[in-house]
Formats: sequence, structure tokens, C-alpha cells
Amino acid sequence: MFQFISGKRDLSDIVRNVEDILGFSLALVRIVILTYRNEDFTRLVQMIKLFWDPCKCDQQIKMELTLIRRFTYQLQRLFLLTTATAVVLVVISPLLQNTIPTGIRAMEGHVVLYGCAMIGQIISEFYSALFVCFLDCMYLGFCAEIVIQFRILSQTLQELKSDSNTFNGMEILRVNEMRSCIITLFSRFVKEFKQAFSLVLLSEFVIDGPWICAELLAALESHAFETQARHVMVFAVITFQLAFFCIPANHITNEAMAVSDAVYFSNWYSQHNPSLKVPLLLIIQNSQTEITLKGGGLVTINAGTIVN
Repeated sequence: MFQFISGKRDLSDIVRNVEDILGFSLALVRIVILTYRNEDFTRLVQMIKLFWDPCKCDQQIKMELTLIRRFTYQLQRLFLLTTATAVVLVVISPLLQNTIPTGIRAMEGHVVLYGCAMIGQIISEFYSALFVCFLDCMYLGFCAEIVIQFRILSQTLQELKSDSNTFNGMEILRVNEMRSCIITLFSRFVKEFKQAFSLVLLSEFVIDGPWICAELLAALESHAFETQARHVMVFAVITFQLAFFCIPANHITNEAMAVSDAVYFSNWYSQHNPSLKVPLLLIIQNSQTEITLKGGGLVTINAGTIVN
């Protein structure tokens, strides 16, 4: 923050200081949130173990769900690689440009303090980036499991023959699973998932929004190619990180609407099997409310958020 007083009044220098301040704020806020919601995240991990196994589905649905998990895993690897590359470039850029690392120009002349600050900054950047990346990957994994469970539920509703006079043993078992697992466990999981990540999503929107705008402004106003390339790269990384939160949330909303359509066409009004009517009516009631992820209950997180 001393740079705003003693540093140059160049826009690129100001933005580089803003990067450190916002990056530090992002990591610190997440650490505080996870410290106080540690039990909530642990409970979410334990609840996932009780979800439906995709292996019970037919071959086509099983392959589709397997592809979702593979694609999620590839996205997590891509984001981890992107984060690691960004950290390496941030660490070595002062050495390549023969400049003082951002944020510690005010310490010039104080050799010991300067060295400690430079080493501490490199170490903190590395671990903070990994921490932020791992939380993003965990969020993406939770979203993928929610989408998979919605797909299984939709498939189950489509397979149920509500207009038949009798049920075989497998269909009765599926109905019992739908009553015990989906209506109670899965609904509670989605609710706790939204609560656990509410403040994380709010901090992501509040911090990444100004950060993206600042990087884009610095890239457009700078005349040096190296400076433009640096700000564009940071702009792409932060936008990619925000997309990691917005796009999966959009898929959750769409899959929840697909469940609503599936239960609507399941002949839920049939009187042949009253054991089906209660769970189907409960699903219809729950599906009336659209599932949307909000940051702090204020900001809706979806694909439109990135455009805005």
C-alpha cells in the first residue's frame, strides 16, 4: 500500500499494487471462511459417500456420467496447471526484468528487511495460489456430483412406469431409494452446499470483479507490449477462475429444471401405486423453486455473471 504514496503514478504500477492487495485479500478471506466453516465442508465430503452410485444406471447413462467426471478431472488439472504457471511467472518476472518485486519498493535501502520481504512474498504467493486453486477444484467437484445425482434422478423418473398395475422388485427398490436418498439426503446436501459456499462466492465476485476491470483497463491504456501481455495474462487467469464458479452453477440450475420436467411427465397422478405418489409430489413441490447459487444471498452466480 506504500506504493500509492511513494511509487510512480503510472497506471500499470498502481494496478500491480492492486493485484497484490486483492490477491492477499482473496486468500485471507477464504482462509477465514474455511476456518469457521471447516465442519460444514467436512460434512459435505461425508455426505457424498452416501450418494447414488452411477454404476446402477444403464450403460448409456453410466458412460455419460463417467464422461462428466473425467471432464471435471481434466478441468481441475488444467486449472492447477494454469495456477502453477501463473505463480512461476509472477515469481521469476522481477528477475527477468531486473526490477524490484511489486509492493516492496518502499523498503529499498533496507537490505535485511528487503530480503525477508522478498522471500516471504514468494513463499506466500506459492502457498496462497495452491490454497485458492484447491478450493476452486473442490467446489467444481461438488458441483459435478450434484449434476450427476440430478441426472440419475431424472433417469429414474423416466424409467418408472407409474401407469402399470404392478411393480417388480427393482422398481420398488428404486422408489425406496428415491424417497430416502433424494428427498432427504440430497436436498439437505444442496442446501448445506449453498450455505457453505455462500460467502466464498460473494468474496469471489466482490474481489474478482474489480480485479478483472483493473487488468483490462491497464492492458488497454499501456503502450509497452510486455506490459500489455502481462495484464492480459492476469486478466485471463482471473476470468478463468471466476468462470470456475459461474459455469458449474449454471449447469446445476439446468439439471434441476430437467428433473422438474421428468417428474412432470412421470404420470405422478396415477392411482395404481400410491407408494409413488408421496415422493413424486414432494419432488414436484421442491422443483417449483429454482436452484440458484448466490453469493451471500445477494449476487446470483451463473454464466451471466461473467458477461456482466
